[in-house]
Order: sequence, then structure tokens, then C-alpha cells
Amino acid sequence: MEVKFTLSSDNGGYYLDEPVFATFKDFERSPRMPVEKSAEYAQKTTDYLSWFVRYAEAVLKGKIFLDETIVEQLFVTRKLTQTEFKQFLRCYQFVAKDYVTYLLKQINKDSIPRYQHAISELNVDLEWLIVHIERLIRRKVDKVYLLSGRRADLSPTDIYSAARELFFIEETVKTEELYLRDLKPVVMFQIRQILEIFGKDLLGYHDIEDAVGNPVKKFSQIAWKFIAYECRKTDSRISLPFKVSSISKINAWANSFVHTTYIYSSVIQYFALKYIAVIFNGSGKSIKTYDGKLKSKLDISDIKIENYNALKSDFENFLDSGKVFVVNWMHPDRTGAYIISL
Repeated sequence: MEVKFTLSSDNGGYYLDEPVFATFKDFERSPRMPVEKSAEYAQKTTDYLSWFVRYAEAVLKGKIFLDETIVEQLFVTRKLTQTEFKQFLRCYQFVAKDYVTYLLKQINKDSIPRYQHAISELNVDLEWLIVHIERLIRRKVDKVYLLSGRRADLSPTDIYSAARELFFIEETVKTEELYLRDLKPVVMFQIRQILEIFGKDLLGYHDIEDAVGNPVKKFSQIAWKFIAYECRKTDSRISLPFKVSSISKINAWANSFVHTTYIYSSVIQYFALKYIAVIFNGSGKSIKTYDGKLKSKLDISDIKIENYNALKSDFENFLDSGKVFVVNWMHPDRTGAYIISL
């Protein structure tokens, strides 16, 4: 499947000029789509996204990436080598096809006004992806420049505006009145909170204090570090139905947004939300715990811990040798895991 590029007379570089992309982009330029043109906008969006799915299938040629491989390739916060970047592009395209396929089921003439911000942001990311696939993977074109772009991070003003919009959301008459470009990246912060609290619950503690009773903030991410450390052992006392390395990778990725406000694409945010569901998806079957009772937890996956008291002691030693910290432990029945033995 060939993609059309046109040579610019201005700078000697090429730009993406695929007809369905160009038609969509010309129509999409208006900041607010008139209601009477919703049907036309929905059709042009559907045409463009459907073309992208066919394009992705032509490039991927049936290649399927496992979730753990996708996490390993997409959720990297350091600079990639060229080889790593090419693998990143392949995984990115695989997930983008999945996300676009999902969106195609949601978009119609009635819903398209609500999706305008999301589609506009996605268009920037898809153009970027197509250009890089064609240049680095398929080697169809060399010097290329982009026709669209967006600022890569949120400014304090952006965050303040988003906070106000969210707090006063009752004053919004229609969803399309919200400026979702600033608001939706909050998802990354929420993912970070989900994993931080889930890790504490998994091990079964409320918080960690210093010798005089003050909360120790530097240990906000310590739970998953210890869980990863424990799970590397051949005789690990923690049994997980998912790969701890994948959760740790997404956790580090979400933390990078908190500290930098760098906006990762909606494609990657979509996959992060989809993947972390694994920590909540239990089998629904009852499991016998330390007290001989059969229990079933509805909001966690089938995580099991054995020799719990020894594990707690090792966690306390793991914190910081030579200093006194107090871990405020929960009752075993309240932990976010099945305690098999004490």
C-alpha cells in the first residue's frame, strides 16, 4: 500500500499528501464544527481512520505484539537508540490500529462533536507516526516535514485551566465545550495514583512514618520496588497473575508525567488504561486463606502471599538500613491480596 507524499517547492522536503488525509485535514481546520456539517465531518473522519486501519494492516502484515512486549517498547522515558525507536514505531502502530478501530465504533454524526478534540489530537499523532514509518521502516521517503503539531507539555496555565474546568464541570452544558486537550492528560496522573495506592494495598500497609510520626514522602513508590525485588526470587512469597515488570514500567512512565507534564499520545494513554485493568481482573473463584476460610475479592486479581509476617519484616528492612521507620500495617483481611499463610 503506497502513501502519497508531495515535494514542497519551499524547503525541498516532502509532506504527507495522501488524498484522504488531505481532505480530512482541510475540513477539520475550523476550531468548532458547525452542527449542520456534523454528518460530513463524521464521514470524512471515518474515511480517514478507516484508511489508517488498512494502512496499518498493510505495514504490520499480520504481526501481533503481546501486551508485555508493547509495555516494554512503548513505556520508555529515556532516549531510544535508532533500533529501539524502530521497534517503538511498530508497537505504536499496532496499538494505534487497535485504538482507531475502537474509535470507529463510537463515531457517527451525533457523537462527532464530542470527539472533535480527541480526533484533532489523534490526527497529529497519526501523521507523526505515518511519516516516521514511511521514512525509517519502509524507507519510501527521506526528508519530510509535518503539517501539524502540538505543544508537548502542559504549562501551569494549562493545568490551572483544566483544574477549573473539572471543578466547575456542572456549568458545562455540552461535553464539546470542555477543552479536553488540557483535561484528558490528567489520566496519566490518575494511573500513577492507582498504582501507588494499589501497591500499598497489595503489601497491606496504610503508610510509613519516621521515628517521630511524620509521614515519609520519599517512600511513595517503594511498594512496587519491593514487590519487583521479591518477585525476582525463585522462591518468591508473592504470586502475581501479571508481570510486575510491566506494571513497574507503566508506573515509571506515569511518574514522568507528574514531574514533567509531558503529554504522551492518546494512543499510549489508551493502552495504559487498557493494560492496568489486569490488576483488578480476578477469576471470581474463592481462595482459601491463612484462617482456613474461602474468600473472594471482587476488586483485585488473584494475587497470593505466603509467609506474610516474614514478608512484612523483610519489607521493613528493605526501607533503609540504619534508620528507624514505622510501617502502619493493615489487618491481613484488608490487604489487596489473598494471604495464604502468616
